[in-house]
Amino acid sequence: MRTNALLRRLLPPLAVAALWWGGTIQGAGAQTLTVWDDNALPSQAKVITDINAKFEAAHPGVKIARTARTFDDLAMTLKLTLSTGEGPAVTKANQGAQEMGAMVKQKLLLPIDDYIKKYGWDKKQSDSVLARDRWSEKGEFGTGPTYGISALGELVGLYYNAKVLKEAGIDKPPATLDELAKDVETLKAKGAVPFTIGLTKGHMSLHMYAALSQAMIGAADRKGLDDLVYGRGGSWNTPSYIAAAKQIQDWANGGAFNDGYQGIADDDAVQLFVGGQGAFQVTGTWRLGDMQANPDIHFMALPPAAGVKDPLVVGGVELAWAITALAKDKATQDLAGDYINYLLSDDAAAAWAAAGYLPVAALEKPDKVQIPALLGETIKVWNTVNAANALGHYPDWASPTMLKTLSDGLTRVIAKEDTPEVFVAAVDKDYQGYIASLKK
Repeated sequence: MRTNALLRRLLPPLAVAALWWGGTIQGAGAQTLTVWDDNALPSQAKVITDINAKFEAAHPGVKIARTARTFDDLAMTLKLTLSTGEGPAVTKANQGAQEMGAMVKQKLLLPIDDYIKKYGWDKKQSDSVLARDRWSEKGEFGTGPTYGISALGELVGLYYNAKVLKEAGIDKPPATLDELAKDVETLKAKGAVPFTIGLTKGHMSLHMYAALSQAMIGAADRKGLDDLVYGRGGSWNTPSYIAAAKQIQDWANGGAFNDGYQGIADDDAVQLFVGGQGAFQVTGTWRLGDMQANPDIHFMALPPAAGVKDPLVVGGVELAWAITALAKDKATQDLAGDYINYLLSDDAAAAWAAAGYLPVAALEKPDKVQIPALLGETIKVWNTVNAANALGHYPDWASPTMLKTLSDGLTRVIAKEDTPEVFVAAVDKDYQGYIASLKK
């Protein structure tokens, strides 16, 4: 996914004296800010590089030293690097207990509430969205100071290829999970690939599991999931979570996935799908830049289970932009705040939208941005989901070890080494252990 290449620098001015953040001293009046992000897909890298260049041009003497990392690489290296006193002053960080929660506990991130107030970021994003970046001194998720903010919205949904569906005699996308299951059988009978997926790298099986399970929960009944993810307690061992795992196991072992999916990475699976191989793919809106290359591909929320009104849709926001403890002085912290403010600006949002990505806030001048058709479909889904209070969660946020528990467990479920019941029991055991640790 993302390469670990060190890209060019950029950043704003507050130049008082030369600062050095893991890079080269720039000379009198110059300032360099190191930035790590996960925008490593080619279409993402182009946008963030252009945004940085414009910001740098507006702030003479300031440079951004940018490093792009994959989601997994960022997760593996960020906390460890910061704890050694090295790394970035500004970084993207995953909001869950495994990363942001752990870094807050270790005092590796700085609260940004003063910058939220200074720049009015809370006027652009709802409190429920900002709550996904809050951690209390007691380790409570969703409350307390705010440690990050995101520029892009995210949804995990169902991409479908209308041409492949039509060739199989399916005139419209499914309206319910039952219809989706019937379409899968129709596609198999016609010799078409129902789902294109890859498991060797990335988290496609986890995203499918989360999307299926949350499509069985209506917005009016979301409290149980909210409590689980925000560490308030509850149980994962419920019929909907077992049913979602069983559906994936049945599809994987019933010929619903592309040949060789066990040995294909998610990047390659996306390219296969964009190339016309497969009717459906469950993944996130961070893939919009790739998907728009094929005009037959469309985006929708995963259809709901029967009787479910306003089903939850996995997502919310991208990894958060955060200021680390390596920004030790006020000048550097203010510079970091100024940089993040530009990342949240309408100019930056317009650049992302023009490239086919979903800004978290509405564009101030939408008529001046040529929005790709696929993004237009996605914005409609985003608006509908938010209006219904149906924005769901990434389940791996629920505990520091949940990402591994879910990913490893789904691998065993797909291979039929574990039953769905055993898998969900292991997920709940992980969670209950974490909840118990919070009370000590």
